[in-house]
Amino acid sequence: MNKQNWVFIFLIVLFQHSFAQDVPLFQKKEIINLRADGSIKSIKKKSNDSTFVTGKFQYDKGNDQWVTMPVKARVRGNYRLKNCYFPPLKLKFSKKDSKATPFEGNKTLKLVVPCKTSADKNILIRKEYLCYQFYQALSPYYFRTRLANLELTEISKKKPRTYELLTFFVEDNSMVATRGNGKVIDKKGISPGVFDEKQSLRNDFFQYMIGNADWSAVFQHNSNTLFVNGKYIPLSYDFDMAGFVNAAYSHENPPTLGTGDPRERVYRGFCKSESAMQEIRKEFLEKESVIHGIIDQHESYFAKYELKDMHDYLNEFFEILKSDSRFKSSIVESCRTN
Repeated sequence: MNKQNWVFIFLIVLFQHSFAQDVPLFQKKEIINLRADGSIKSIKKKSNDSTFVTGKFQYDKGNDQWVTMPVKARVRGNYRLKNCYFPPLKLKFSKKDSKATPFEGNKTLKLVVPCKTSADKNILIRKEYLCYQFYQALSPYYFRTRLANLELTEISKKKPRTYELLTFFVEDNSMVATRGNGKVIDKKGISPGVFDEKQSLRNDFFQYMIGNADWSAVFQHNSNTLFVNGKYIPLSYDFDMAGFVNAAYSHENPPTLGTGDPRERVYRGFCKSESAMQEIRKEFLEKESVIHGIIDQHESYFAKYELKDMHDYLNEFFEILKSDSRFKSSIVESCRTN
């Protein structure tokens, strides 16, 4: 292959990589304002994991200029679908409709919404959003997110009711794969032993840090798999059951996982080499102030007791890492072998 062809291929790859990074939605941090109306009961009934329904929402372009955005949507998530009032959604955009909008470049997006209509619904969403921000600071493979205020008017036989919901968009795993020059592996049940050791540990430590037991390295529950440079990479999502979030609707952990208290940390990672575990331990300790700083960036949205609870919960994790004996008993000797 001549030099000119190599240059051409390099430019194509560079363009694709840049395009994946430059989708407008994730280039800004400001909260995007949305409006939508419809029947919650209807979308639960008419859509499923493979069936999308046609709809639309509006977004604020700025200066109170509202633009209508056609979209297809479906429900997702088995537990939330059965137990939550608001179903989490997966959105699909056409290239034509999304052109020159904040959603350009995204074929699909997840929209994380509150579970219940409780007074703390938006606080819980912001806490889950923080978990995504933590992982972004800890791993090179992460989902980008964007907060959104959603004014949702529920249409029903009764009088319409409007909810002011904090939500956030999560990019599709294919976008993460493109940014990392890898690909998505759709297969589930991949042996934990074939995953990249350090990336697995980063995910394991992170899940332990936020007190999340609602995931599985064996079945890839609440986790996607990337294949990058010959290595399998875990890519986790859905953290609303984490002890850090502390949602009242969190289900108890199975009897095999400690006391069942959803705030109790249970290390679910598989045993790895001592050198790798010590290296990731050091990485996390070096990021301690960064992780606490992410909370502080959002302090105006929380009450003082909520801020104290979040910082205290993370402090418990970092105290374990700082103590050789506690690190050994809580993580090294608690790792899974089968």
